[in-house]
Amino acid sequence: MVTITTAVTITMIVTMFAFYFGQHLGRNEKVETLVDSMLTRLEKDGYIKTKKNEQGEVELIPIKDLTNGL
Repeated sequence: MVTITTAVTITMIVTMFAFYFGQHLGRNEKVETLVDSMLTRLEKDGYIKTKKNEQGEVELIPIKDLTNGL
């Protein structure tokens, strides 16, 4: 049988591991890289349409603009 002290210790270790793992995965640079590659892939495969704005950022084109309001 697992004692309460052992259970609490294991829970604390797992919680700390999950926190630091989430911090590592949640870094802004990695999220931007993931989103950029996902949008590039979706555009290449024909699932979305994009255009560049004046600042050079990629914007999604709304469906109503593609279908002429139909």
